[in-house]
Amino acid sequence: MSLRSWGLMLSLGGLLMPSLTAASAPSSDEEALVTLHQQIIDLIGEPRCENIVHCRLLALGSRPCGGAAEYLAYSSIVGRRDVLEAKAYEYGFLQEEVNRARAVSGSCEVLTQPRVACVNGRCTLNSDRR
Repeated sequence: MSLRSWGLMLSLGGLLMPSLTAASAPSSDEEALVTLHQQIIDLIGEPRCENIVHCRLLALGSRPCGGAAEYLAYSSIVGRRDVLEAKAYEYGFLQEEVNRARAVSGSCEVLTQPRVACVNGRCTLNSDRR
């Protein structure tokens, strides 16, 4: 497994943190999950915005106890909502399958849904809920 793939798997909220040894290989579902995550990132591209109205929130993945594994900001200028939501649904379903196959358990914390913001012409996430 390459360092890039391993780093991406670790960035998926710890849900896919496999107990892999150097001799073992990830399942094809895990590889598909990493590939699908990268496809979603590529579809989002550079989330450009002129103001907040262009920024959208995409819930992605599935935590073992429910809820999204992560949130991503995207732009209605660049990203197509229908395509991104379809890919996000596919990703969530596949992540549920991987979690079930690996008997993954979590802390059952629900991620707070962040707000999107347009900062310096780019859609970003703002988790400040004051």
